[in-house]
Amino acid sequence: MTKESANPSEPPAILQSDFEQITRIVSAQFQIDDSFLEHGIPTYYLKQPQETKEPFLKVLKDLEPMKLIPILRKEESRIVLRAIPKPPVKPSNTLINWILLLATVGTTFITGYMMSPEAINPYVGGASFTVAMLAVLGTHEMGHKITAYKKGVDATMPYFIPGPPPFGTFGAVIMQKSLPPNKDSLFDIGADGPIAGFIIAAIVSFAGLLMLVPSPTVPATTIGEPVLWILIRRALEGLNLLPQPPLNGMLLVHPFAFAGWVGLVVAMLNLLPAAMLDGGHVARSILGEKPRLVLSALSVIFLFIEGFYPMAFLVLLMSMYKHPGPLDDVSSLSKGRKLIAIGLIAIFVMCIFPTLQVFG
Repeated sequence: MTKESANPSEPPAILQSDFEQITRIVSAQFQIDDSFLEHGIPTYYLKQPQETKEPFLKVLKDLEPMKLIPILRKEESRIVLRAIPKPPVKPSNTLINWILLLATVGTTFITGYMMSPEAINPYVGGASFTVAMLAVLGTHEMGHKITAYKKGVDATMPYFIPGPPPFGTFGAVIMQKSLPPNKDSLFDIGADGPIAGFIIAAIVSFAGLLMLVPSPTVPATTIGEPVLWILIRRALEGLNLLPQPPLNGMLLVHPFAFAGWVGLVVAMLNLLPAAMLDGGHVARSILGEKPRLVLSALSVIFLFIEGFYPMAFLVLLMSMYKHPGPLDDVSSLSKGRKLIAIGLIAIFVMCIFPTLQVFG
């Protein structure tokens, strides 16, 4: 459908016959005010006002056989649609995913083994921490992956990142290889990972708090108690299910419970409305680019106050790059998703630490 360029690095030139076909596809869904080739790119100024969300998705589908993708933007006071060549997607080497997964199994097992209290078998502690940690991180990333697949966005399988104790991992990521169709899709991809991961972290936390280990001595290190743990602990106390510490002693965290704690920290950090974090995608879909930059700055300040210094520097670095947004950056976000955003704020609150030192 397009003429190949003599230079492989340049996009193929659009023929006049192709331009006419593209114009028919666009005009079948939109009212066009003006159309022309701008530097070889089919460009259309749309009449206003008119519905854009569903028509754009139809144009996106109709242009796919031509290996073109539409991009809808608002420039000054005008709405512009451009049809650009679809960038090639490089195949992923899944061997890397498996190697990193196996390495993470090893580092998390060692971490769980080392942190196991004397009262439990360290091999059981290591295995339980590994299973729980991979379940939390894996569910989080598969939430992104499955949603990306449903929205037609190319994305890799999860890359688990091994790390040293006390966590045994630096988390996991997936890489998006194409842009989401619209703000709804951008929101869903950003939100579904933290929601899925939080649910598993909550289940692991509930089960883990039933496994607290009574100890006659107070350990040298302690961890903060997230809001969710406070609520779970009070519920278990009300049901007389929470283990009781010995006189002048303390309750030690089981490795399984610690995996839930780490999962809540991961959810909290990812939900910050900054840069390319999950919360950054959500904020970009709701507020646009400029307000997201302000929220990124506030997120960096929050991370410094909470003592997450490496994460603060990472977010600061990522915030220097502009968020690409979705293909359709004009159509508004659905009202239902705006309500879900309130739920994401509630999840964030559940993961913060109002108390500093509770469990060893």
